[in-house]
Amino acid sequence: MQPTYLAYADIHLLEAYDMPLIDAAFKSICNDWAIEFGFPHGGCQQRAQIMSMILQKKFNIKHCKVWLFAPAALYLNDATMVYREDDKKLSPNGLLEWSYHVAPVVQVKLNGHIETYVIDPAINNQNPLHLQDWFNALNNSHKCKYCFMLPDKYFFNSSYHTGENNDVTMLFDGSFFNYENPAKDNLAVEKGLAIQDMVKVIHDKYMLPLFNSHNEADAAKLLDLKDVFGNATALDMLFSQNISGYSSNTTMRYVVSNHYEIIDGAKKLFNERLLHWTGVVNGLL
Repeated sequence: MQPTYLAYADIHLLEAYDMPLIDAAFKSICNDWAIEFGFPHGGCQQRAQIMSMILQKKFNIKHCKVWLFAPAALYLNDATMVYREDDKKLSPNGLLEWSYHVAPVVQVKLNGHIETYVIDPAINNQNPLHLQDWFNALNNSHKCKYCFMLPDKYFFNSSYHTGENNDVTMLFDGSFFNYENPAKDNLAVEKGLAIQDMVKVIHDKYMLPLFNSHNEADAAKLLDLKDVFGNATALDMLFSQNISGYSSNTTMRYVVSNHYEIIDGAKKLFNERLLHWTGVVNGLL
């Protein structure tokens, strides 16, 4: 089953390309730019944006972005998410869960037909995926809604709704905004890419040794680290915004006091990669 289609940009107006060119662009994105696709707990809009810029600047490939919205991003009191198994076991519940997902999409000439393919190495790092195969790789996609947008649309706008317990829910309001200021000069893309680079290092250096430990202190430490480095919201708040996360073990005071060495190293690495990605993006503007 397919998700419900929302009519925005008409992808059929795009130029169609031979698969060898799309394969070459895909391989370049995977291998030549050091983009981290192995820890996609968040940041799909940043990955989609830099991939879009590479497609445009380096390959002159006309494309759109495909946006997939889970019910959690569309309706109040519906927590249904798109999900995949977290093979890194970094998420607290063992799942990659997203209220939305986005990736570049192109038109390809195959056997006399025009087919739609998605460039999303976070889902498949071997080759571009046919649109239907991309949907199939995302659990609950049949409950979602999707649309195509022109590549200059960076992210979507949200409306805010307050529940009975004063909890705030953000829902897609049907509109998008371009990759421009303030997001551009606030380094929104660069911060997202830097976070994913940093998470890989922290996972490999500090978390992997804890997975097979039977020590209670190690188990408690691992839970704390999962709540930080496996949570896209906490990562954005603690590193991009330099403020506390929402839970008691993701406040700035808690993580610095209890895991100083790890947080200190993570912040230094984040800043290093932020400078790196700023240089890369500057070359693509």
